[in-house]
Amino acid sequence: MYNNFFCLCKFTNNYECFYKTINTKCKYYLYLDIIDKNRNLYKKTDYLFADFSSSNTSPSEAYLVFTEMINENLDVHYMTKKEDIYIKFKNYNKELPIIFDNLYINGDFLEKYLDIFLKLKAVISGAKIFSVNNLFYNIEYITYICLGHGISYFKDFLYKDYYSYKIYNKIVLPPSEIIISNAKQYGWKENKIIKIGLPRWDIFSKNENRSFNFSINNQSIFAMFTWRQLKKNQTISKYYLKNIFRLINNKKLYKILKEKNIKFYFSLHHMIEKYKILFNINKFILYINQEQIIDCLTYSDLIISDFSSIIFDVIVRKKPYIIYIPDLYEPNLKNIYIDNYYKLINNIKIGNINFENRCFNLQETIYKILYYINNKFKLEDKIFKFYNTFNLKGGNNTQNFINYLKNIN
Repeated sequence: MYNNFFCLCKFTNNYECFYKTINTKCKYYLYLDIIDKNRNLYKKTDYLFADFSSSNTSPSEAYLVFTEMINENLDVHYMTKKEDIYIKFKNYNKELPIIFDNLYINGDFLEKYLDIFLKLKAVISGAKIFSVNNLFYNIEYITYICLGHGISYFKDFLYKDYYSYKIYNKIVLPPSEIIISNAKQYGWKENKIIKIGLPRWDIFSKNENRSFNFSINNQSIFAMFTWRQLKKNQTISKYYLKNIFRLINNKKLYKILKEKNIKFYFSLHHMIEKYKILFNINKFILYINQEQIIDCLTYSDLIISDFSSIIFDVIVRKKPYIIYIPDLYEPNLKNIYIDNYYKLINNIKIGNINFENRCFNLQETIYKILYYINNKFKLEDKIFKFYNTFNLKGGNNTQNFINYLKNIN
């Protein structure tokens, strides 16, 4: 392979112009060839976390498992394109094996990390497929595991996306009959599913140090809304922001929050967090940062969201929730959202799931919030039974996943 590129260089008229590009490709394919011919000489001991998209929660999943594997002195590496993720790691008490990738992997990169790639046992990735996965998709001895960004009832098509990449040998899904049956519809067979709950659910069962002054003695509500894809490649619309604003600044809601001394925390997805300046912040309605979200999910008495995967975090916690879609009639949404909104309005199951507490306008949403406040956030029997159908559990998912990785042949 290397000789072929050498010949190409030799007989190309624009040799000097293309020399640098061709030489880089020569080096790239040279090291690919080295990896391919020498991989059987190395014991497979290393694990690589790579290609996690910062547009969702999968980096937090990966980080939990990654740091715990370091505590167990396993040969594990984390590859990232964004240094802001590394800021989280700096607070850790050990020097972490972080690999910083460029926009693509070249020959110099392969040369630098050749020893790791020769010993790779498994690659754990998120929903997106970038550098490492594209590079090694045809190496059979590596187990490729999809540790996605959670389960989203409006994004059941993600299972199809994961499967369509064909690269993944395995996908992590909680041992829930409803969720697994949905994944099977898109091609995922039983032997490809790792039946383990999401690692971040373990945090809910621990008494972690809280990241801000969150009093667990006071009742609180947490609202978080995720981002969108519009037909014009935008991530948000004025209609969406307007209706969230109307919820946050509702006078009737503010009045009862003040009377009952209840805090209302809210957050936007970090991809649209710049719009937080549009909202009024006061004593009872507070905007929280991204690193504080886990505390709100853990300790708040009521969760309000649209179709973010945090709805399943709420199910694990057995907390009441309200589904409010602020852009239900937004005309510029992509068709996948419009189709699912139609199902939502007409009480049609989405991904084999038919959720309760769906509110289609602000008035319904406020009414349901007041209902839970007046009933001391008690979970209704029908909602409790609905939660139990999922059989979602936290507590030992991270360790179970690590044990699975260690037992890969």
